[in-house]
Amino acid sequence: MKKNFLLLLVAACAVVACDKSETIDEKGQKQGEVAFSPISMPATKAPISATAFPDDNIIYVSASNNKAKFFEAKTFKKDAVSGFWKNYVAAVQTPLYWPLGGAGSFDFLAYSTTLNATAVWGDGDPVTDDDVAGIVTITYPANYTAPAADVKATQDDLLYATTSSASRNTALPIEFKHALAWVNFMVKSNINVNIKKIELVNVYTEGKFTVDQTQNTPVTSWDFSAATPSDKGILTYVNESTDNVYASFNIDGTAGHETGSDHEFGDKGILLPAQPISNFKITYNLGGGDLVYTVNSIRGTWENGKKYTYKINITFNEITLDPTVVVYSDEGNMDINL
Repeated sequence: MKKNFLLLLVAACAVVACDKSETIDEKGQKQGEVAFSPISMPATKAPISATAFPDDNIIYVSASNNKAKFFEAKTFKKDAVSGFWKNYVAAVQTPLYWPLGGAGSFDFLAYSTTLNATAVWGDGDPVTDDDVAGIVTITYPANYTAPAADVKATQDDLLYATTSSASRNTALPIEFKHALAWVNFMVKSNINVNIKKIELVNVYTEGKFTVDQTQNTPVTSWDFSAATPSDKGILTYVNESTDNVYASFNIDGTAGHETGSDHEFGDKGILLPAQPISNFKITYNLGGGDLVYTVNSIRGTWENGKKYTYKINITFNEITLDPTVVVYSDEGNMDINL
């Protein structure tokens, strides 16, 4: 049987100044192109779980040098020839080059998603807004809908990364982290029960995500002031052995039909912004009408980059009686007055 686990998943990315694309300036000095060569750290299971950074993911980057703007909101895509993620303007690969001079660290701030997300770079102050690699606020749209029967759920991840380095020639490690919490459910039963759906109650699936690395340690936060929470269905059921998807699923947990593993719901869960843990309700049927059970005793917070697995054990026991009689106790003679 699977164990509960809570896993922080990160992806890794490297920035390289490669010599496959370079120019010679008027003084005869070489300029190396700024390019990205992202890779992913191995992960057990995640929305992005392969060992290679997804080829179709775009990386959006800004950079500063000693608080002075180096470049802002550049789009990096994988170049088919070199295999590196390079700067593109529309469909045209347009090299960016490291400056010949300049001292001190370059600060990079990046995010990656397949969503049509919008971002605002910098601190928003037109007087001091030159540290473009200091802050980015990303509008993360709600993009999850529980699928119909026989349709697998898809959902877009949101990754972010920060780094600082004075190097111009070596690969700069830049680790991408997950900006979302990953929540899923496992269900088992000791009776024959039809699970209809699982729903999160009054939960946020959109908001504005801010990364602030103007301090020594980057700080992340979510703003839900423009969002409206709602109930979100997590089911359909996904059979891990066959990968088949169902609108509901019968669990026959009676004697002789026990399952060796829990049943996983929601096509491996739902991605959510960090927020207080929501109540959830499970709708099931025992052969009559649908019944709804609400779990409302959960406390705590879902945190960015962590996976939460909730195991639900449905048990019903018959009410039976085992009667006995207490022996009469002799209270002795009782006087009666006439």
